[in-house]
Amino acid sequence: MEIFWLTTGFIFMALTLVMVFVPRFPAAVTGYVSMICLYLSGYAMFEPYALIFWAIAVAIAEGIRLLLPRPVVRSTMGVPYISGGALAGMAVGMLANTTAGVVAGAMAGAVLGGMAFARTAKGAAMEFPSWKFFNYLAAKGLPVIVALSAAGVSIVQLLILHRLNG
Repeated sequence: MEIFWLTTGFIFMALTLVMVFVPRFPAAVTGYVSMICLYLSGYAMFEPYALIFWAIAVAIAEGIRLLLPRPVVRSTMGVPYISGGALAGMAVGMLANTTAGVVAGAMAGAVLGGMAFARTAKGAAMEFPSWKFFNYLAAKGLPVIVALSAAGVSIVQLLILHRLNG
């Protein structure tokens, strides 16, 4: 059964990576499901309060997404920049080997990705630095940060266990 949960966790983690770039389904949910599957496999050792924290983070991210106007939710403007930046930042944050490093890296990457998008011809409409830009960055960036941080924290847990056993 361990292999089933481990494989399912990796499948959901791969889905999360796709979903942050193609936001048709909430990526934060798939990121959290991957975390739960890896926990059930026994290969990722999360404390119960950590799983509760991530459940609340996903609920907040998805609650905000549900409250946003439909045009903002459906918009993909700048999503590759924000998601790519968050993914790169998460990877760098994983070097710290802590949850805080992963989250801070994803957050910094999403902000830098949003700023990079604002420098393009299509991103000029966001009028960086303005409230319009920061509102859009928060609307698109928060779910991406939560999704990638959940996946990154899971990977860190797997690496820690591998280091302890190997």
